[in-house]
Amino acid sequence: MQADPEPPRARPFVPQFVRIEVPPEWLHEEACARPEYPKSSLRNEETGVTAIVMVVAPNGDLVRAGIKRTSGFAKLDEAALASLRTCKFRPGSIDGVPEQMTAVMQYVWSLDE
Repeated sequence: MQADPEPPRARPFVPQFVRIEVPPEWLHEEACARPEYPKSSLRNEETGVTAIVMVVAPNGDLVRAGIKRTSGFAKLDEAALASLRTCKFRPGSIDGVPEQMTAVMQYVWSLDE
């Protein structure tokens, strides 16, 4: 009689170390002025979504910002960037330590508001 084969051994548990990344964010609603809809854009019924890529320093200051995806209308994009430059941010962090990080923010331009 043949002996049953030995069951496969379970691999030993090896902990994986995970970095916890938290992206930058606005401190609160009042810390960021809502962009003013440009009058010519309202008149022309221009709408769209402006996506802005931003770099936030470890102290929460905005280092730089630029258009990642245009709304299709320069005035809307410029208004979104101008407003973002007035914002105050909580810096991003890695494992609880503030770090300079890049984030993307979108502003939806809609006439329904």
